[in-house]
Amino acid sequence: MKRNIYLSVVILAVLLLVMIAPVLAQESVLIGTPDEEYYMISFLSGIDYWKTCFEGFEDSARNHGVKVFYTGDASADVAKQVSVFEQVVAKSPKGIAVTCVNADALADSINDAISKGIQVVTFDSDSPNSQRASYLSTGNEAVGARAAHYFANIVPDGKIALLYTVGAENSEARVDGFENEIVAAGLNIEVVAKVNDKGDQIEATKNMAAALQADPSINAVFCMDGVAGVAGPTAVMEAGRDDIKVVAFDTDSAVLDMVKNGEIMATVAQGTYSMGYWSMEFLFSLAHDLSKSALPTFVDTGVTFVESDTVDRYYVR
Repeated sequence: MKRNIYLSVVILAVLLLVMIAPVLAQESVLIGTPDEEYYMISFLSGIDYWKTCFEGFEDSARNHGVKVFYTGDASADVAKQVSVFEQVVAKSPKGIAVTCVNADALADSINDAISKGIQVVTFDSDSPNSQRASYLSTGNEAVGARAAHYFANIVPDGKIALLYTVGAENSEARVDGFENEIVAAGLNIEVVAKVNDKGDQIEATKNMAAALQADPSINAVFCMDGVAGVAGPTAVMEAGRDDIKVVAFDTDSAVLDMVKNGEIMATVAQGTYSMGYWSMEFLFSLAHDLSKSALPTFVDTGVTFVESDTVDRYYVR
């Protein structure tokens, strides 16, 4: 978040300064034109998670004197996100930062935008087969591996259910990292259920409840995306299973409230402000040809495990 200065942000700042150092003496090149426009596009628009991303995007844009807009569909529907993206491309902005609900669905549209001279970076969830310039996000496999160790510490002999959007690139990477680390580190926990939240809280709650009923051995739940963060603990509470340890993802206010109340053991806070801020910095640099060397194709914006003693720092104000 903005209020937490991650080491990764410092590294990014140094990196970008090195790349654009030859032009820093000309202050005017860092200021855009009044009609210059950039867009941030998400799925599940309106959740707190994206608000902090866009806050960073806005702050960077303010430094450069350019206009920014946020848009997206409220669902996790792939076709609707493609439609929103293509509508933005039709406006001919200078650049687009997009988080992709599906790894491949937006690739052609991204490539089309780039062919029209529009700069594109991805954040939070990637389209790796597209020609996007950079991907700024949590190192999802790495955080999955970290989470495996966290569960091994809080639930010895853990029988864990994973709740996530099946097919979403970021969630699938977290699952891979989690499962691979269990094997690599010889952890005494196991995944006994994989539950699809379908990008919808109602569906997620229903599916998690069914999984708990089907397998009473489940004693821990890892809610691996923003939708799952409220749905998972809700299903656990409705089942009367106060013995189950729940770890969530992201810092929506409802999730933070549950951490504060002890209904969730911890939640993973991603570097959302950094994702937004550096997405805009990269887009501006690309649009103005400021970088004399290639921008990194991937930037890990970092995570923190938030427990009840630190939760108050993460509310969006």
